[in-house]
Amino acid sequence: MKTRFFIAAALLLSVSLTQAQNVTVDADKKLNTDFSKYKTYTWASQVDNQLDPGLYFLNDLALKKRIRDAVAFALDGRGYKFTRQSPDLLVNFRVFDKAATVKGYTGYGSTYFGSNEVRDPEDVTTFDIKPGSIVVNLVDVKTGQVVWRGLATGLTNTNGFDRDENKIKQAVNLIFEQYSFRADKL
Repeated sequence: MKTRFFIAAALLLSVSLTQAQNVTVDADKKLNTDFSKYKTYTWASQVDNQLDPGLYFLNDLALKKRIRDAVAFALDGRGYKFTRQSPDLLVNFRVFDKAATVKGYTGYGSTYFGSNEVRDPEDVTTFDIKPGSIVVNLVDVKTGQVVWRGLATGLTNTNGFDRDENKIKQAVNLIFEQYSFRADKL
């Protein structure tokens, strides 16, 4: 009986690792940001209750809920508290089912989402987003600037964007493995 359990666990792990290899993750943060001052978060209005307008965004409320739940789990696990009153961070994410070019703004480092382009912190640049991508932004509520951005690509299957709940959780978890800050750290 124990042998069967270990074989099943090994097979499940190998399937999970194979699926994880298809997802590529990257992240970047705003230079000179004190992340220890952030303790609370809230959702951007489009995350909380609406479909996204635009040609490149995937409009699926069930998928949006899966991602929102996975992001909340990641933030709550790092000691952040959800609040609607005076939050420190505004959380926004977008799901891309088509390729897109997005403009990036100030405060990012020398390898913005994997490019080898070296820039000064105040430069404006663009980057390409592949189909099957989730972009998570954490915005400082007081300044209105994105202080951290995570990206997962490769969430596709033969039918387009992969809506599998486990794959979504895995992708968001991989994104937040790149986020080394905690709200409950003294």
